[in-house]
Amino acid sequence: MKISVNIQPALHSGKSGVGFYEQELLSALLSEDDKNEYSLTFFDLKRRLRPKAEKAFGNREEISCCNWFSASLYQIISSFIPVPYSLFFGGKPDVSMFFNYYLPPFVKGKKVLVVYDTVIKDFPETVRFRTKMMLLLNLKRSIRRADRIITISEFSKGQIIKHYGVSPEKITVIPCAADREKYFPMTDERRSEASRTISEKYSIGGEYYLYLGNLEPRKNISRLIEAYAAALKERSDLPKLAIAGGKGWLYEDIFASVKRLGIEDKVVFTGYVADEDVPLMMNGAKAFCFPSLYEGFGMPPLEAMACGVPVIASNVSSLPEVMGDCGISVDPYDVNAISRALIDVLDHDFVLRQRTEGVKRADLFSWEKGAKTLLGVFDEL
Repeated sequence: MKISVNIQPALHSGKSGVGFYEQELLSALLSEDDKNEYSLTFFDLKRRLRPKAEKAFGNREEISCCNWFSASLYQIISSFIPVPYSLFFGGKPDVSMFFNYYLPPFVKGKKVLVVYDTVIKDFPETVRFRTKMMLLLNLKRSIRRADRIITISEFSKGQIIKHYGVSPEKITVIPCAADREKYFPMTDERRSEASRTISEKYSIGGEYYLYLGNLEPRKNISRLIEAYAAALKERSDLPKLAIAGGKGWLYEDIFASVKRLGIEDKVVFTGYVADEDVPLMMNGAKAFCFPSLYEGFGMPPLEAMACGVPVIASNVSSLPEVMGDCGISVDPYDVNAISRALIDVLDHDFVLRQRTEGVKRADLFSWEKGAKTLLGVFDEL
């Protein structure tokens, strides 16, 4: 069987959840599958992405890039004029797969599309304008074009069925997972060393709670900051709050809230964190905080649990599927509940329990299992 996979999301600089999901699942798939032929396609107008592709997936003959057109320009044009994807990439695949909500017109073979969530329907006010326009133009017809939809949680599956009338049989759930070679619990000595290293490198200046993700409205970071300020009034010796991640959109209020509350000396914005530093940053944290209003899955809490780090996370959308009985679940709209959790999560006995319970929970999720499920989808198609 010949399988074509568009790898554009995995090659973005400063990639977020979509890119990480593609890289991890596709890497596991390529390791698992030795019987099918793969073609990894992407647009590379400036001729800068091929080294990234080879680093991510190996120096494979199957890598196929288009050097004479832009990915963003193609998506814009094909949103209005059905320019065939096959004009840019040759071959006759049996199956073609796209990882980022968008399935172009006139794709050859059976078509598989990954739809992570329906935030455009559930929380449209939290989506930046350009993304909103592209989803409004393309998501519904992309779902219609697809022979199979892959999504990342039972919650997202239910929302896709609800909003787009898709038959349940057309949707397969393949959850995210933590890379256990990168995310694992360190010894107490290594944790302390990691905390010191990260604190110095990212100018945190001591022990820290950690939030990791894009800075955008649905991540609920402003309420986390308010809750932290309230907790400081009860306990002035709390660890600092490290907010790690790149600027997304509508993030100005996040910075403004720190100044308004007068806690500039306690909250540190690290910016985007290098991939190789994330496991160290996770292990070095006193607790991981993820009070998001909406998630298709929520990979960072799972990675934190894999490190044996206590987690505070929302009790909405897909996050209960990720958390199970681990960590502390909170109403993301309740500042007092988040504030109380920031104090309770430091309890010594609770921390020790999470060292084992969180790791057990993370072990239930596996990229290898996901790859086998995806291979089954290809075979069915």
